[in-house]
Amino acid sequence: MGPPPVVTGISPKEGPPGTRVTIRGEFLGISVTDLIGLKICGCDCLLSAEWKSKNKIVARSGPCKGRGDIIVTTKSGGEGTSTVQFRGYHESVGPMKESAVWVEEAAPPSLPWGRRPMSPTAYTPPDPLGLSTEGDDYKFPEEELHELFPDGSGKLSDENFQPGWYLLEHHSNTSYEDLKAGMVFLQRKVEGQKEGQLSFLKANTGAVMDQLDRLVLLKNMYEEDQRKNGREPLPSLQSAIEESISLADSLFSEILSRKENADKTREALSLLTRHKFLFQLPSSIDKNIKKKEYDLVVNDYTRAKNLFGNTDVKLFQKILAEIDKKIEDLKENLFNRMKTMPINVQEQTKYIRLLISLNWDGDAAWTAILSRKDYLMNLMNKVKEHFKKKEEQESNEKGRRKCREWECEGSWSATRADWCGAACGALASELHALWPLARRYFAGELAGQPTLPQRHTDLKEMIIAMVESFSEQMRSCLICTGAGGGAGPGAGGAAGVAADVLRTRLVANLRHLRDAYDSLLKLDLPSQPLSIVEKVIFDYRVHGMTVFLQRAHKRVKGLSEKETWKIEEFSDYGAITNLPHLLESYVNDALSAIHKCVLNSGRRESPLLGAGGEPLAVLQRHTQHTLLAFVSVLRDLTMHHEDQDFNNTSLSVALDQRLEESAVEAVAAGRSWQQRLLVAGANAQYTRRRTLANILTSFENYEMPKPIQAIQATKDELSALEDNIAEMYLEYKGDPLVGTIEPSMYMGRHHTDADTLLDDARPYVYEIINNLIAVHAEVDSVCGAASSRYVRDICETVCEELARLAACAPARSRAAAFQARLEYSLLRLAVADHLTRKAENYLMEALAGLPPLENEEDKNRMDNIIQGFKKRMELQLTSLNCNMETV
Repeated sequence: MGPPPVVTGISPKEGPPGTRVTIRGEFLGISVTDLIGLKICGCDCLLSAEWKSKNKIVARSGPCKGRGDIIVTTKSGGEGTSTVQFRGYHESVGPMKESAVWVEEAAPPSLPWGRRPMSPTAYTPPDPLGLSTEGDDYKFPEEELHELFPDGSGKLSDENFQPGWYLLEHHSNTSYEDLKAGMVFLQRKVEGQKEGQLSFLKANTGAVMDQLDRLVLLKNMYEEDQRKNGREPLPSLQSAIEESISLADSLFSEILSRKENADKTREALSLLTRHKFLFQLPSSIDKNIKKKEYDLVVNDYTRAKNLFGNTDVKLFQKILAEIDKKIEDLKENLFNRMKTMPINVQEQTKYIRLLISLNWDGDAAWTAILSRKDYLMNLMNKVKEHFKKKEEQESNEKGRRKCREWECEGSWSATRADWCGAACGALASELHALWPLARRYFAGELAGQPTLPQRHTDLKEMIIAMVESFSEQMRSCLICTGAGGGAGPGAGGAAGVAADVLRTRLVANLRHLRDAYDSLLKLDLPSQPLSIVEKVIFDYRVHGMTVFLQRAHKRVKGLSEKETWKIEEFSDYGAITNLPHLLESYVNDALSAIHKCVLNSGRRESPLLGAGGEPLAVLQRHTQHTLLAFVSVLRDLTMHHEDQDFNNTSLSVALDQRLEESAVEAVAAGRSWQQRLLVAGANAQYTRRRTLANILTSFENYEMPKPIQAIQATKDELSALEDNIAEMYLEYKGDPLVGTIEPSMYMGRHHTDADTLLDDARPYVYEIINNLIAVHAEVDSVCGAASSRYVRDICETVCEELARLAACAPARSRAAAFQARLEYSLLRLAVADHLTRKAENYLMEALAGLPPLENEEDKNRMDNIIQGFKKRMELQLTSLNCNMETV
């Protein structure tokens, strides 16, 4: 046994007997056969109950009165309960009681204008099996039903009703079990109707007695009337009607006669009016044409054709022929006006409709579309010719070149900006007129005859041709390409334009192109012409980016002319000029202009620097060219020395120089090329270590991909340049210094006793130290902490020369060995902080070729001499082994 039924809601909550009540709740039965009882306010309503689902039952209330529960009984759950109540009441029935019956009124005649009256909805009887067909969309073919039942019908109310037809039409997909349940429902319903008549009479005894009383009252009234008027009241009624008719005729005869005369007069006047209208129509047409009231002309002509189109009267035919001639002239005039440009689309549409109303033989709307297409193409050519002539005039007035170089320089002129704005405005305005006109044409609003299928293809090709013409013109106007491709010549011309003017004109031209593109997007054009315009915008953005990068490249190439060798900053990498800062400034200016002007994408535009795209490769390539151009500038500056005496700075010269004249002033005055060489090396190292890192940060700040390959290539070139500068400095500064060692070593050619030990080194040792001090002072004044590289290289060369001389002339006596060991030791002590592993090996090789000291006396003598050397040369040794800042 399942849960008992529970009624939780009803609609409506009150009503007279026979009210359709929707009952909702839970456990109201699992099928139609499961429902075995339904009482509303104590009245049995099972006969009218329709089981819909386990939560819904529809039934009609019985002759109940007052409030009561709704009790549902099922086989599976037994008798249920109710949480709501229904109130039944009785309505008094009398002859004055309003009837709730829909009275069908006669439908008004169908009119050619306005809305037609809606027919009442046909009544659909409920399914006799009590089965729901909701969700069943399958319909049995009606042709097969006619073949199966030639003389039958599926309507319940027809005399030739066939149950098979009805089942196939409404329950072709219903299962057999459901059909059996429907059969049981139908049988119970029929038996309930048979048994329910007597119970209905018993339950409604009061109403039946009331009806019998009314029938008795009607019978008494009928008998009373029969006593008064007899058994045959119709003859007296007929005579009364005839008498009233004759009296009415006598009263209204004069009025009717006047009405008849008025109708005849009105008909005659109408005939005269029509004839007058026809005779005056030619002059009326001329007047309306002069006033441009073409609608009146069309209406009058149509009326004349309707009234006299089929006349056989010669006079009327002659007048109609004259009217037809005027109408033909009007057609030709309207046609010429329609295709004469410029004309707004509203007026053109008006002429098309007039031509269609006048039965124009051709396709007026298509002709209008073609005329607009031709007008746009001619307008674009006129715009181009106008601004070309204007450019030539400006060129002649200013005496400039008329070759291609002038054209490229003019691509950033104000004339080109005006040209771009005029062309974009012409394209947008004319397509805004042509495209809606074409859409209305293909929608059938402006087509006097069916449109040809080929016209769709023709229109598409027409739109593409117009957009391609615009694209080519904008490329020739804004994007000046050289023989080598890209935007090389155009960038050269752009370099002569002020940066602010260049950015302003680029943004203005880009705004014109995007406004035109947005206007085309609003028209909902096909994707192909839109992609053509979007490609022009994209290429112009790439062109703008290229121009800014090439402008920076040209400015960097001109840095050699701006180098004054004035020290701007003492950095960790030495004294630098303004060149690295100018490089960073030029690159930042280019990146800033690109970010502000062309980097951001507009509506439905492709990103400029998408992954793997050509613009990204252009950015990387031009960035590398710009950075390598800076390396070339530094290389050219190092090679330009005007054959100066490179090795003209000795210790004596340095000491004789005025103390107040600093090394910076000497560099700024251009007195020493070797100092300029060192400054160039410091610039290269500062650029490699600091400036390139700042440029990478700038790329990141401006939301652009980092040029890793370009930076690495520039670093490699700068490293190679630093090596070349070091080699050059060593060649021109170290080689002369090394060349003085051997002559100084044997200067005077003094011969000492083989057993006599000297107390000091020969003069060449002090000359070497003094020369190294002079080199160190010069390098440290420019390179600072980076000066050790140059001193190490020269020290290494000196050590190599000493090792060579030691191998060529070995010391054979005790005194000579002592002297050589003393000199090598003093040099090793002097340059200890600048010795490389290679230089150390050279000195060890020279010392290894000498015999060792034989006794402690020689060793002590050696130590005393070295200590005395340290005291005497303390200032020189400190200068050589420390930075100038420490001194």
